[in-house]
Amino acid sequence: MEGASEIVHCVFNVKKRSWKGGVQVGIQFEQAQLDVLHESLDFASWIEEILQASPVEDRQAYRRHAEDLLIQLICFYKLQEYIHQGIQQENIQVDARQLFRETQDLVCREIEEIKRQILVELDIVDGLEGQ
Repeated sequence: MEGASEIVHCVFNVKKRSWKGGVQVGIQFEQAQLDVLHESLDFASWIEEILQASPVEDRQAYRRHAEDLLIQLICFYKLQEYIHQGIQQENIQVDARQLFRETQDLVCREIEEIKRQILVELDIVDGLEGQ
């Protein structure tokens, strides 16, 4: 279908202390939005540089896992922005068009923390030195 874009989403269970139960919040991004964030963070170059110290046969798996982690973290930051604006006790889907600019700004400010979390999750501690 012309003009259609792939939607990527994450679902989070959220519970405030004042609530008796939690809610599910679906976070959506268009693939094109993720591509913009990916490029603005220079993620591909960074992960390739980090993976140079890894065995060649492990790099593809690390690369895929790092990409998945990046998407999860970007979704998490959009969730944070949504919660910051005031969340109601109801299941909701945060559309891809909502909060993109705010999420982009937050992700760019938090890039070093995002990279650190990815390195920790991949168990590539050596990559933390000098980063």
